[in-house]
Amino acid sequence: MKYYVKVEKNVKIFVEDTNPDGENVILFIHGWPLNHNMYEYIVENFASKGYRCIAIDLRGYGKSDKPSTGYDYDRMANDIRHIIESLKLNNITLMGHSMGGAISTRYMSK
Repeated sequence: MKYYVKVEKNVKIFVEDTNPDGENVILFIHGWPLNHNMYEYIVENFASKGYRCIAIDLRGYGKSDKPSTGYDYDRMANDIRHIIESLKLNNITLMGHSMGGAISTRYMSK
């Protein structure tokens, strides 16, 4: 399933939600300068094992909106919060690569 989550006025984040009925959820956050497609084979593998896999394009990347501001880690961590709240996710595993790992850490620290 592919859709967008609005995180603020005029900013929507692209979400690819694979196996939405899976019990265990992994939220994949890509690194610079990639997009959600970097996790294609990993998502395929985990989804085949019953996991719900959610891969996003951070603001400014891939299919997400590209506003002229808002590219600091606090804002991107807030985008992650909006996605988690909008999708009503609980007990998730955050999987971040490179910059995505730093954004995941910032989200957790907040």
